[in-house]
Amino acid sequence: MNRIARNLATLVALSALVTACSRDGRDMSAPSPDQTQSIAIVTTIAETVGTGFSITTPWADGGAIDAMFTCTGGSISPSITFSNIAPDVVSLAVSLVDETAGSAMHWIVANIDVTQPTLSENAVPAGAIQAINVAGTTGYHAPCAPAGETHTFRLTGYGLPQQLDLPDGTDSITLINAIELAALDTVSNTFVVTG
Repeated sequence: MNRIARNLATLVALSALVTACSRDGRDMSAPSPDQTQSIAIVTTIAETVGTGFSITTPWADGGAIDAMFTCTGGSISPSITFSNIAPDVVSLAVSLVDETAGSAMHWIVANIDVTQPTLSENAVPAGAIQAINVAGTTGYHAPCAPAGETHTFRLTGYGLPQQLDLPDGTDSITLINAIELAALDTVSNTFVVTG
């Protein structure tokens, strides 16, 4: 028997088997007059709901930042509040980059405790770690733009499933890579600085 004939014979046999299995020779009896209930199978589809993870900053998304947070003002770090934190998030992190200057890293903070999800102005919570910034110092490097230029900065908040086992003063590449690899949630906004 050639290959095509064998395949055809197999297909016919499987078809007969499926047909035989679809009926077992029994018929359902008609419902009785007093039968008032039926069995219904309800299928539910799980709805995927976003966590709505968010941050609140002292500027409107895409707007100008107050001079007190820049190098021409007070050079103080802004207040940031995290909201709608998912239950599996254990720690929070923040990064601030100058997108106009090739993503120069101005600030990275990690290991922010989820039970205290607010960074106050010019302060970092106890237990948090900061990376070395674009100026070679640890902590916040106030954003600036050269005279006559406008730079766009992006502040990103992260929700992590763990504390990061890195020391304060870690280089920015190592810390941001660890944050981005671990992140369960991210949210960001931008602001502009004009020189």
